Amino acid sequence: MRIAILGSGGVGGYYGALLARAGQDVTFIARGKHLQAIRERGLRIESHHGDFEIRPAQATDDPTRVGVVDLALFTVKSYDLRVMAERARALFGPHTTALPLLNGLDAADQLSEIIGAEHVLAGLTHISSSIVEPGVIRQVSAVRRITLGEQNGQITPRAERIRDLLSSSGIQVALTPTVQTALWEKFVFIASISGVCCIARQPMGPILSTPETHKLYVDALREVEAVGRARGVALPPDIVERTLELSEGFAPETKPSLLVDLEAGRRLELEAMNGTVVRYGHEVSVPTPVHSVIYAALKPNLT
Repeated sequence: MRIAILGSGGVGGYYGALLARAGQDVTFIARGKHLQAIRERGLRIESHHGDFEIRPAQATDDPTRVGVVDLALFTVKSYDLRVMAERARALFGPHTTALPLLNGLDAADQLSEIIGAEHVLAGLTHISSSIVEPGVIRQVSAVRRITLGEQNGQITPRAERIRDLLSSSGIQVALTPTVQTALWEKFVFIASISGVCCIARQPMGPILSTPETHKLYVDALREVEAVGRARGVALPPDIVERTLELSEGFAPETKPSLLVDLEAGRRLELEAMNGTVVRYGHEVSVPTPVHSVIYAALKPNLT
């Protein structure tokens, strides 16, 4: 299968490398020194599940030079999605499928507006993976899971083919008729832990072990839960308890990508996370004081 990885950083680079190792025809869309290193030395993966290299690796910074593909995996930052989707139009033929694996809630909606809803699955991923130097990606979590589904909730042959393709490369994959609920379940976690870690400038371990920040985190979780329920999302009744249990399973030194970007002085995905909680809360008249403070405190770091 011909696959384009649109955003070959920690997430896209890792999953693309797994697919290439499994024999798929993968092209990595990258830029800068990372692109140069992939072209010259291939892509090296340092992984919890075993190290390997893809060499040579197909890579470019221009999606229009790739041709039509079967699967376009969108793993760019949320603020780059629309620009990348416009650039990626040339990848799409009648049977091309797009699968976004981004932070936030509306990536599939944005892609549908630009390339057509008939091409788009909704998806999310749980993984801890990042570029440690150009051409080298380090994946540190036992979990490398993708959840996907059709936006209308149907289980289709197309979705089953994508599930089987991803699974054959070693990825843990779940195909669900309730992908929107799954997106919200992750969002409850990622928006809350990312925001609290960022304002405290600490990884997850100190946040969870300090009573004051632990309470702040729980309050943040409950705010997102309340917003979701007010918007009609069928979140599990024990979503906060489940999320706390999930959080305790991470290594204490784990840093959400928002904190990694903050420490590196990079642009933040703030609007897709805490900004979304605040906006959605306002729309349904649900107070979001914790996320409002996080959003205000981090907004000067947006650019």
